[in-house]
Amino acid sequence: WGVAADGSERQRESVRVKERAMGEEEATRDFYEVLGVSRSATDDEIRSAYKKGAIRWHPDKNRHQEDLAAEKFKELSTAYAVLSDAAMRRKYDLNGLEGLEEVDLSKVEIDISSLGTMGNVVASLFSQLGVLNVKSRVSQSVLDSAGSRDLKTTELKFNDPISSTVRKNSAHFYKVQVTREDVESGFCVFCKSPSSRFKVLLFHKGESRGEEVSDIKIQEDSTLLGKQGNVAGIFFFDFPTYSLGQPPSTIATAKDPEAALFRRLETLEPRDTCSIQPGEHVFAVYGDNFLKSSTYTIELLRQADYKDEAMKIKVLEEELVKRRQIVCEFEQQYRQAQQQYQLALQRYEAETKHLDKVLGAREKQYGALTSKKEPKTDQGGGLRSLFGFRG
Repeated sequence: WGVAADGSERQRESVRVKERAMGEEEATRDFYEVLGVSRSATDDEIRSAYKKGAIRWHPDKNRHQEDLAAEKFKELSTAYAVLSDAAMRRKYDLNGLEGLEEVDLSKVEIDISSLGTMGNVVASLFSQLGVLNVKSRVSQSVLDSAGSRDLKTTELKFNDPISSTVRKNSAHFYKVQVTREDVESGFCVFCKSPSSRFKVLLFHKGESRGEEVSDIKIQEDSTLLGKQGNVAGIFFFDFPTYSLGQPPSTIATAKDPEAALFRRLETLEPRDTCSIQPGEHVFAVYGDNFLKSSTYTIELLRQADYKDEAMKIKVLEEELVKRRQIVCEFEQQYRQAQQQYQLALQRYEAETKHLDKVLGAREKQYGALTSKKEPKTDQGGGLRSLFGFRG
């Protein structure tokens, strides 16, 4: 879950992003009303309501209103993501939507595996309706496995890539051993896939009530990087790297064609990172495809072995951050120019109508410059009349 930065301006920007992601009408709707349940509804009742809503807004039943179906399903999924998460639901119950200001609702996550046989239907809806910003949550079974003392891991070594296929809602765990020199010089765990969605996870082990537990310290969701396919990585470089979500959907660009530019860098944000100590660490690749297994290649890379590439990435990341600000400022100028253009078009139409009216009136008045009497016809005509000849 994304966390908003401090400061009133950042909070206002968070609200603006939230409203764009959810829609102004949706942002004011009560999540319980969206799902059609009472505020005292149980988890099972909330889950059941979400399943019914998913069936109701299935694309096969809404071919005549696909845009509306996409919006309704997104609304349902956002409501379910909040109310199915105990901590999120408590915040929402206490303070409503305002209580969730620190949460980026454009990144809501749903545990597909918890929906049973309906999981495939919901996954299909995600794909068909293009609701790609609603992500799957790591299944509880994977979290339980990570905390097991009998966890099976594969050793991942530097510059020794491993390719494999992981089932949906499952994970492959990797043991990574790093030295103090590795930590100081920088390294990353980088994963690629030609077409599959996945997550890269870093686990943190600790103790709770005398028992060893494991939770996710960093989660990086794969994003489509052009011809490179889907990529994700957890970086411990000496400079910040950034993740960039998918470009605006066809639905968004249909409503606002300029979104292709102005919303393109809206999802640019620093990747999560943390301090890391020398020793053994557990990473994982989680199958995030909705309907099938994920094929991937994972690597452990030292920053020192890719000095030139790392330096170029640093420069490009810095350029992207600058470009985002430039595009943001340009949007304001563009919108103002667009408004002026619309006013100019209205002026053009008004001036055209006024000119046509004046020209029409002018034509009419020139036509009125004539005697009411019928003109005489010169029977003699020609030179004979001019020189006085008769007969």
